[in-house]
Amino acid sequence: MKKFYRNPVSRIAVIVLLSHCAGFSYGADDQDPNRAPIVAVAACDSFVEIREQCAWLGGLIGFPILGGLPDTYAMMATGGKGLQGLDAKRPIGVVFSAQEDAPVIHGFLPATDAKILIETFADIPFRSMVDMTAAGEWVVVTPQGQPVTINDPEDMLASITSHLSIGVKLFPSRLPETLRDSLLDSAEQSLGSTEDPIPQQLLGGLPVEGFDKDVASDSLDQIDAVLFGFAVDKETNQIFLESRTIFSEESTAGAFWATAGEVEPSLSLPPQDGKYAMQLQIAQSLNDATQLKDIEEGLLAGFEQIKQAQLSELVRKFSAVVSPQIIESGAFELVAGIAPPSNAEGEQPLPSVVLGMGIADGNAIVEQLKGLVTEADVIPENITVEFDVAEDDGFSFHDIVMMPLGKVTLAIGEKCIYAMTRSVDEREYKAVSSEPANGFQPIAAANVRLESLLDGVVGLPPEIAMVVENIQLQGDVNLLVRPITRGLAVRLTADGEAVQTVGTLGTSLFTMRMGALK
Repeated sequence: MKKFYRNPVSRIAVIVLLSHCAGFSYGADDQDPNRAPIVAVAACDSFVEIREQCAWLGGLIGFPILGGLPDTYAMMATGGKGLQGLDAKRPIGVVFSAQEDAPVIHGFLPATDAKILIETFADIPFRSMVDMTAAGEWVVVTPQGQPVTINDPEDMLASITSHLSIGVKLFPSRLPETLRDSLLDSAEQSLGSTEDPIPQQLLGGLPVEGFDKDVASDSLDQIDAVLFGFAVDKETNQIFLESRTIFSEESTAGAFWATAGEVEPSLSLPPQDGKYAMQLQIAQSLNDATQLKDIEEGLLAGFEQIKQAQLSELVRKFSAVVSPQIIESGAFELVAGIAPPSNAEGEQPLPSVVLGMGIADGNAIVEQLKGLVTEADVIPENITVEFDVAEDDGFSFHDIVMMPLGKVTLAIGEKCIYAMTRSVDEREYKAVSSEPANGFQPIAAANVRLESLLDGVVGLPPEIAMVVENIQLQGDVNLLVRPITRGLAVRLTADGEAVQTVGTLGTSLFTMRMGALK
């Protein structure tokens, strides 16, 4: 039996990879047992909403013509007739079902007058390839000769547009065997067989040896629904991408994520002069020893890829000390922060970096690290280590000086360990707060503050540095990962100021490039 089959983390990784190659999810729609199973639904907001959202985005990024594009394209598509007969206040969508090995497609246009709407599309180029049928308040578009078997998509479309501006919902477990085989054959050609390893970066470094159709087919059976899409929220002045995956009740992945959020966060970042440019927080319950061992092996394998051989050996041995402590604690908890350098005018300004992790026994780690340092050839010549330089409120402090980069201070408490970059001459040591980060809920959250992000970045290309100096970076970008019933949700959000900044930056770079080409 291949290692791939024995490795439950690999199974979960394949499930997540397959689902996110396809998308993101809310729940499974009720199915009529007498009708071909629905395997996918795509929907977008009403024409009025799309028009308003385009205008909102256009105003933010300094491209007001964007607000008129929906009407422009509508006129082009209908030969200048516009959208006569269309109900511009209801969503538009497509439903895909499967009849044996053949897909069945229904497109839905909301109508105020179905007859006029059908006439509006009478002269479009592909009109002879499709049938357009009036069905209540809808015009149903089907391939020519295909009968209409769905005539009321309201609930299916609303299940997407109530959350997203544009979205797709998939039901992988409903795929007929022939369609599934076709999909897996394509995936095997793209990813390679079990004899051709999947690049580990695709799966976050997890130890997966290759693509196996049997395992992948079993993984698809475990996914009830996947929904992904994009939304403009004018009320909160935000845009976001969201993905949700829901697994079957008996699935390995469903069991894994069911308890992943059952942990109370206990870490926070130390106070910082000014705001952190980037922050990351993770708190996830570890609920299966076999899976944890696989994760540990994957992390250790990642360290082997570090190019500096001596430092790689030091990091590997440090991980060998810390990883069992993480596993024993029963949770993977991490906080990380990057702040701009306090002395940006120095010869080599470096950002301030803080990394904290939850552990089972801080005292045991200190003793193990002291033993590690005494081993021959472990510490490179350009690195010096000094233990027990200070104590404060239950934390012991230990310095690692790496010339010419500076100093890393380890602050080790009873249930946590922090690593903090500092200047070599800094000798003030204060305990890290034991209070959890405000407002953080498992599983993970990340925040990027654009106004301070590039302050800590050195070595920008000249053209980008020039543009950055001339515009005011503002706004926040946030990533949120949270458990949901039988699944996992991921959302990437940018506020209005961030959208405006990115638009201005892109426009400036484009203008500069076009000027250089003249």
